[in-house]
Amino acid sequence: MPFPTFDSPANLNAMSPSPDPIDFEFEPQRATTVTLSTEAVNWAVQRCQQVSDGAQQWPTFLRAMALRGLQQWLESGALDLALYYDSQQPPTPGVNGRVGDYRLCLVAQGSLSDDEVAIPAATVNDTNGFAHLYILAEVQEEVDQVTILAGLRRDRLLAQRQTLGLTLQPDGTYRIPIRCFDTTPEDLLLYLTCLNPDQISGPESTSAAAIAVPQTVPQPTQTRDSINVGSWLLNQLDAVADSLSWTLMPPLAPATAMRSMRTPVEQLEDILRDLRPTGVTIPPNARGAYTDLQTMGLPFRLYALTWTLVEPHPPEWTLFLFLGPAPGEQLPPGTRLIVRDAAAVLAEQTLAQGNERGFLYAQAIGTWDEAFTATVELPNGNTLNWPPFVFQPEG
Repeated sequence: MPFPTFDSPANLNAMSPSPDPIDFEFEPQRATTVTLSTEAVNWAVQRCQQVSDGAQQWPTFLRAMALRGLQQWLESGALDLALYYDSQQPPTPGVNGRVGDYRLCLVAQGSLSDDEVAIPAATVNDTNGFAHLYILAEVQEEVDQVTILAGLRRDRLLAQRQTLGLTLQPDGTYRIPIRCFDTTPEDLLLYLTCLNPDQISGPESTSAAAIAVPQTVPQPTQTRDSINVGSWLLNQLDAVADSLSWTLMPPLAPATAMRSMRTPVEQLEDILRDLRPTGVTIPPNARGAYTDLQTMGLPFRLYALTWTLVEPHPPEWTLFLFLGPAPGEQLPPGTRLIVRDAAAVLAEQTLAQGNERGFLYAQAIGTWDEAFTATVELPNGNTLNWPPFVFQPEG
């Protein structure tokens, strides 16, 4: 169905903010308020128009405005803090941005008329994808302004779970009192700049002291938040990879010559041809996918190939990653590609100075029950992490 059109954010056919905001318990500093450009507001409008559910258009618009406001606020200071998000998709209520290794859940409010806000339960309980920080932002859409109000650390939220008496709501959220957002904007900048996110995330797993959840509600599983490369061998793309804009490639064919205009598959074939003298070979049964990262402001293209090794017992699978520049772009020297399993770094490679048009690659081999994570580390210290790669050929 076609999306509705409108002339201004005020005409969104969804819930409108309350005209009578209550007093908030702290006064935000002027430095935390930013005025969005016309381009940023138009971007927010376009993203909410992608949502077919009319009741969700207004909340999506507020999140999009808040996301651009947070990005502008982070970039306006002297610190080099880059916010990464998918600029082509409507921001979700859950983890909707990253700064370095920090996963952020941006909570946007059109007005502060309530004493509590809703956050998705998965941002608290999911051991692979929880939010390290919750950031509360006020959107004054009538003047195109966003104010960063305060933050909430996951470890402090977990410490208060019994006092707050948090219970899962029918819509899969927890209701969090606004007074729990006790981290100042200045401390948010300090954490994002200087502190390892593991120091404020709380337990790796909340199973031992989990927030009370009715037994009838299914809990998040690793499969839900993993990229299942096993489905690629069946010519299928799993939902997580699809949501992250991965594209399944056809079987590779030997490359015979360089081409001036190359498709992503042809580019990978050329990379493999260049690697052949080093002993790197890819079997004919390998299947792969790629993702372009220009939508996140990065001039990269990441390829992933997988195949099985049936002779060992138990059988094993391989993940082979290639990171290279998008067409017409270059990789900055010092960029690193890292692959880990649950215990250690398995492979890493750093781009040397003078090799900006080159690429990085890394390989990992494990049994079918093992998972691998991939990280791209930029020269300024910011990192981009993917959900774990797993191998489940039967879905």
